[in-house]
Amino acid sequence: MLSSLPVSEFATRLAADDMPPGGGSTAALSGLLATGLLEMAVSYSLKSPKLLETVDFLTGKQAELARLHIELSILIDRDALALRALLAALQLPQLAAVETVTTPSARTVAIQKSLKQAAEVPLETARACLEVMEIAQTVLEKVDLQVVNELMAGVLSAYAGAMSALLGTSINLDELADETLVSALKGQMYLIRSAVDEIKTAMEGKVYAMKPFVAMNM
Repeated sequence: MLSSLPVSEFATRLAADDMPPGGGSTAALSGLLATGLLEMAVSYSLKSPKLLETVDFLTGKQAELARLHIELSILIDRDALALRALLAALQLPQLAAVETVTTPSARTVAIQKSLKQAAEVPLETARACLEVMEIAQTVLEKVDLQVVNELMAGVLSAYAGAMSALLGTSINLDELADETLVSALKGQMYLIRSAVDEIKTAMEGKVYAMKPFVAMNM
């Protein structure tokens, strides 16, 4: 399983020309790292005597982040499995029998099924990354100032994960035959991208206005 690999081995496999891992698993990893950064920021803040009034709120967010931590770990491997299935379907032999719209070949059926999975799994990753960003936005003014840099780093990592995942969905859309599905996926992509763009812009505006980070306003 890719999610259990040491960082150095994951990076080595990523650098090879034999996928997976590819962009989808890496998008999920970006989201996982973002989640870890937020978990650390929240855990640190829960120990601060200055923030006793936020303990219940932060504890609740800590539980949400723990769930996302598990989800994104699983998505690293789910994306790899989806990619393997698609590559295997593409390698199926093309039979001489003529296929029709009503009787597609087994190869066509396998490819379409795999394309659907390869488009939908990254979308789950993008949604999870969006959720990480939403949590970061809600806790920004409730965590210790000392960990706001980690919190913002998590936002940027989650944003990269979301955008990378959307690319993974996008690349499979042209080959999908189900136009209704394609339209639905595009709609979901638009909503997720709009949301992550909005949160990233808002978070940058707030964080870079804080005294320790004004140098980021270049």
